[in-house]
Amino acid sequence: MPAAPAADQPVAPDDLERSSKTAEPDLDWRPTENPKSTIVPGQMRSDREEVPAPFTKEDADKAEMLEAQQRSTSGTSRMSLLATCQTYWPSPYSVCGDIRDKYNSLGGPASFLSFPTSGNIVNPGNTGERVTFLNGPIYWSAAGGAHPVVNSFLNRWGIHGYEAATGMLGYPTTDEIVHADGVGRRQEFQRGAIYVAFQNAIGSAIRNGLIRDRWNAVGAHEPGSLLGYPIQDPVDLPDGQGRMSRFERGVIYWHPTTGAWDVSGAILDKWAQSGYEAGPQKYPTGQPYSTDGDVTLQQNFQAGSITVPGPKAQELALWNPGATADDIVQEAQRLATELSLTITDVVNMGLTEIAGAAEGLGDPDPGVDTIMPTPRGPGDIFYSKAATARVSHGHNGIFATMTHSVEANNNNGVYIIDNTTGGGRIMKSPEMFWVDTSSSMRQSAIDFALSKIGLGYNAQFWSNKVVDAVAYNCSALVWAAFYGPSNGAVDLDADGGLGVWPLDIKHSPLAIPYP
Repeated sequence: MPAAPAADQPVAPDDLERSSKTAEPDLDWRPTENPKSTIVPGQMRSDREEVPAPFTKEDADKAEMLEAQQRSTSGTSRMSLLATCQTYWPSPYSVCGDIRDKYNSLGGPASFLSFPTSGNIVNPGNTGERVTFLNGPIYWSAAGGAHPVVNSFLNRWGIHGYEAATGMLGYPTTDEIVHADGVGRRQEFQRGAIYVAFQNAIGSAIRNGLIRDRWNAVGAHEPGSLLGYPIQDPVDLPDGQGRMSRFERGVIYWHPTTGAWDVSGAILDKWAQSGYEAGPQKYPTGQPYSTDGDVTLQQNFQAGSITVPGPKAQELALWNPGATADDIVQEAQRLATELSLTITDVVNMGLTEIAGAAEGLGDPDPGVDTIMPTPRGPGDIFYSKAATARVSHGHNGIFATMTHSVEANNNNGVYIIDNTTGGGRIMKSPEMFWVDTSSSMRQSAIDFALSKIGLGYNAQFWSNKVVDAVAYNCSALVWAAFYGPSNGAVDLDADGGLGVWPLDIKHSPLAIPYP
């Protein structure tokens, strides 16, 4: 790339202010018509037009004379050099070579960079050149070409040493690249990249190498990826061996003997609690894996492993608000032993039932406020719409009298409630049913329910079919109240399986809706 001519008088590198200044681009900028090669009082462009800040009349006149020189057709070597340069009135600096071409391709003074504030400056070590503009610089190197670096990208690049050989990133090799996700953008450099996103407006750098390779392998920044965007610059770890990068949804740790591996989710939480790489497990040695069909996940480390609930346990927990994924795994292990099945089979059975278990996810207040109707007689049951943690799977209860019902919820456990207090209990779209069995069996169901008052609440609907339990949820209580005293003859579970949900009872052929 040609060096800048002496007329540029570039600012010394150590004195150059590299941070950008805010300035509106001159969208109406145009070259000077018939520029004067010497100052002619009263006839300069600055005498006819206002000179925009921060430039002075002296700057503008100098710029006009440079424009005149650059339009000369002289064949001297100096004029040939000047022909590769351009001055942008009223800035008194000439921009030359590839940087000029890049600047013009962006729109010159009408671009986001606005006017030049220096000529071509040779960077330390003669590794490349730069030109500063009101809103940021353009850097050029033989390896990377000419590219602007502005705003958060410029600030983060500066933190890491700009183009210096000792810096993290080296010269830019691309302009800013806007991502298709509409969330972020990046700029590539010789030894890495800077990413800026809504989640991290100040930007973060990532080095080329094994950590970035691993990040790319798990989806990089793409929508739905495992880790998402970087949110922290690379960190050299205190042991003097390893390095890590932090992302929206996890981390990647690198060690010279184990390589680079991602850690995220519940495994990351447990590893963090034990002290990360300084804790007993030390560095990760591989990616997470499952030996039980995603019921649990395990990840190996230098000195041990960490096991946590997997995607299937987490999904069951989503449909059983109040039960954690750990609770799901423990219950699945118990059932697997009791039923002589694998834990995978047990959890898959629970997930199969979910299709008809709820009326939806996401509605925190389903149904219409309605006063609870009066039952036709004790032993009748009801179904109402209800959501727990935005899971709409309804609510059941059994009438012990014409005014009181026995129910179970997560606040009271098993309790009895007067539905007439305050002029009538407000429920969400309640529906009334009588159970197709004998009156004596209905009374036995009432007695069973009354005997359970004071017991706790079971958040796990998917495995709640236990008659004499220590805790009940609403549908388990109503189901057990009829199933137990009838020795299984009155089964209100509409579809079988490990659990009975409120909708199962509503849909049971033995639950006859009021006409």
